[in-house]
Amino acid sequence: MSLKGIWDASRPIDLKASAIQLGEVIPTELGKYDGQDPFRPILLSLRGKIYDVSSAKEMYGPGGSYALFAGKECARALGKMTMDAKDCSGSVEDLTEGQMKTLHDWEEKFRSKYPEVGKLVEPKRLTLAQLKEYDGSDKKKPIYLAIRGVIFDVSKGAEFYGPDGMYPFAGHECARAFALISTDTADCHDNLEGLGRMEMDNLRDWEAKFNFKYPIVGSLVKG
Repeated sequence: MSLKGIWDASRPIDLKASAIQLGEVIPTELGKYDGQDPFRPILLSLRGKIYDVSSAKEMYGPGGSYALFAGKECARALGKMTMDAKDCSGSVEDLTEGQMKTLHDWEEKFRSKYPEVGKLVEPKRLTLAQLKEYDGSDKKKPIYLAIRGVIFDVSKGAEFYGPDGMYPFAGHECARAFALISTDTADCHDNLEGLGRMEMDNLRDWEAKFNFKYPIVGSLVKG
């Protein structure tokens, strides 16, 4: 099947039947929806708009002819009609007029066939001081915490991580606390010196759980 022939095999779906609405998503988070996890839908992005292509799992799922696109931004690849992995990006500035028309056609087809479930955005880069602004005290802001520099949005776990929750981790880097299974805010930092194998296994387990349950929104930077 050619790339152009995808549309002949695609099945129309109810655009209102999508099971999720992700909101703003960074590329790392979008990568979780590449079809490898049977508990997640299959998503891809086209010029920053994220579409649920689960209804075409035979094409975009593992082993499918177009699995390359799952979990990625595909504007450049679709505009160029290429299956080269290096073209899975949103860089379209140097595309020809004809390639831009092709891309526009793909956008129209995706809008008509697949539900739009989110928007692709750049990762946040926060200092520790800025991270503290997302501790749940401001109801207008999401709740964030970091583990080894990776920032997670734990807003849906507000009953645990919010101001009245049992875990005082919001707005903090929490690597050592998770490794020690500690709720002492004095352990909310990323210094892992002196930790043994069991503590490091604890930390990896928590990282895996957070990667599955909460969206990644960015990373910590020094400042």
